[in-house]
Amino acid sequence: MRLDTGQDSPLVVTPRGGEQPVQLREGEFKASLAEMAQEVRPAANPLRHARRLMLDSLWHEEVYLRWTGQRLELDSEGGAAQRAAQECLELTHAYGRWCERQGRPRDCLSLLTDGPLLNGDGRYALAMELALGSVWNETREAFKDMANPEAVRATLVSAMAMYMTLWAMPEPVSKGLAASLTAGLIAYLGVDTVWSLIQGWRLLVAEADRATTFAELREAGERFGRVMGKNSARVFLLLTTAAMGNTAGLAVKGPGLPGAAQAAVLAESQAGFRWVAVGEVNSVAVSAEGAFTIELTPGAVAMTAWTGGPGSPTRSTLEPGQHARESIPARGPGRDFTVAEREAVNELGRKYGCHTCGTRNPGTKSGDFIPDHQPPSQLAPGQPQRLFPHCKACSLRQGGEVNAELRRK
Repeated sequence: MRLDTGQDSPLVVTPRGGEQPVQLREGEFKASLAEMAQEVRPAANPLRHARRLMLDSLWHEEVYLRWTGQRLELDSEGGAAQRAAQECLELTHAYGRWCERQGRPRDCLSLLTDGPLLNGDGRYALAMELALGSVWNETREAFKDMANPEAVRATLVSAMAMYMTLWAMPEPVSKGLAASLTAGLIAYLGVDTVWSLIQGWRLLVAEADRATTFAELREAGERFGRVMGKNSARVFLLLTTAAMGNTAGLAVKGPGLPGAAQAAVLAESQAGFRWVAVGEVNSVAVSAEGAFTIELTPGAVAMTAWTGGPGSPTRSTLEPGQHARESIPARGPGRDFTVAEREAVNELGRKYGCHTCGTRNPGTKSGDFIPDHQPPSQLAPGQPQRLFPHCKACSLRQGGEVNAELRRK
């Protein structure tokens, strides 16, 4: 695992062995999914919407469309082309019958909006729907109060399939929402599990491209479902829903999801980044051998990654940090801050970030930065102090550093 902050050489993080993925219990999964799904806007054209969400530019989308077109290009010879077209038509009809057998609309996943036949995107989305079979019974209850649960389900399935297909493309890289989702999956499931999902989906893409019958496509989807497993399917669906249901996505919703505390530990031990700063992950790339490179801001790097890197100094919270620029005077050691003081500290945080780590995501439920007395009140009683913006993670770490310093004295 490499962390590229754009400063000097990338940090190299060796994932700690023996870590277990975050386990989501059925009850907490359904409750959280029901809440997050309320903010997902169903798309009229889920496949096109998924491409716009997961691909970072029109150029990237054009590359993707050319790539999928080449993979499913019909043979130039007339007879072979006719056979392929007939097979595609039969597969499309089988998809419609499958939807109807479940009591759903004939195009239940809205895969035929752009044309009468299942294209590459449509095959992958249908395979994802089949792979998620183990969790759909749980989602029915979560979606029961929604105006159009089928449309929300179709929107999520297409987004999940499009996200996974990014990793099947040449020189794969995820940016924007897809990068945050990748970081979330690593935090919840660990590097090894995410890499196994990528490998499994690449195999599915090859099988889906070759499939000439619904049975073959079903087999490919269900095989990937077994690779994924119920817990990973829950995590993937929940993180995708949270990422799509809010303009700030996982940057805001992530820290409040079930299992977030354990995910924060895994994010640091497996990948060297701070879960509360997931919104500051800019891109994630993976090599053919499964080596991940995360491009992120310095403030999103976990403390252990900084101290583990050669020559990287430990950033103390007991003094104004390397990102400290401006501050306001403190009236005293108390924490009865006025509205004006809190707003002034928030303005500094939005402008410069946390004075210790630099993140612009405070990680608090309120979205406010924590006013930090410098020097710390317990270590410098009676001394003049100033207030700097602190994120939640650095504020919590400061408590431990203050106690350690008091014990030394």
